[in-house]
Amino acid sequence: MTSYKLNTEAAEPAAVECRGLNLKIKKKIILDDISFDIPQGSLTGLLGPNGAGKSSLLRIISGLASPDAGAVQIFGKPAGVKQLGSLSLLPDRSSLPGWLSVKEWLEFACGIYPDWDQAKAQELQQQLSVSGESLISAMSRGEEARLQLLTCLSRKAPLIILDEPFTGVDLISRERIASAVVGELADGARTFLIATHDIREMELLFDRLILIGDGRVRGIEDVEQLRRSGKSVESRYREVFA
Repeated sequence: MTSYKLNTEAAEPAAVECRGLNLKIKKKIILDDISFDIPQGSLTGLLGPNGAGKSSLLRIISGLASPDAGAVQIFGKPAGVKQLGSLSLLPDRSSLPGWLSVKEWLEFACGIYPDWDQAKAQELQQQLSVSGESLISAMSRGEEARLQLLTCLSRKAPLIILDEPFTGVDLISRERIASAVVGELADGARTFLIATHDIREMELLFDRLILIGDGRVRGIEDVEQLRRSGKSVESRYREVFA
C-alpha cells in the first residue's frame, strides 16, 4: 500500500486520517487504496477532474457512506454517526427544503444542530447578503450556495468539508464565499477540506493539496513548498492531469 502523508510535528491527532480506502460500485473502481492525513488547522484542497472520486471520498470521510475496505479517523476517532458532531458538510447538491423561507430554515437549523451558533449565523447572514424573507425555492444558484455555506459555518464543528462550493455560482457570490472561508481561518481553530474545480478562486488560500484522479491519490503537496519551487497550484494540477 502506498501511503501519502504530510509531515507535521504536532502531537495532536490529524483532523482526518484515511488509510487504504477502497470503493467499488457495480464493478467500477471508485476509490483505490486512498491514504492521507490532514493536519488540524489546515486548509486542504481536494483537486481532480470530474469522476475522480472526490464526492465519494468526502461522503466516506463524513460518515455518510462506508468503504469496501480501509478506515477513516476524525480527530483520532473512527468516522461514522458518532463523529457527525465533529464536522459540518456542504454537499455538492442542494439539500435545503425549498418550501421554507430563509428565516424559517435558520430557525429550524437552530433546533436540529446542537452546536448551532446563532450569533455566527446572524453575522454570516449579513456578510453573505442572505435575505431572511427569501423563499429557498425562489433563490438563485448563487444565493442558495451562500445560504448553504451560512448553514455549514454557523455550526461550531471543528472540521468543515465543502464539496464544490462554487459550482454554478456567480462572481459576486464566489467572492463572498471565499471571504467567509478566509474569516473562519483567522484563529486556526477550524480545519477545512474543500473539493473544487475552481482552482484560481482558492489558489491563495490552500496550504495543502490532495490530487486525486481515477480514484487514486496522484500526489500530495505543500503549497508553500510548491511556490518556493516556482510552481503554482494550477501549474501543478496541469502537470499531474494534462
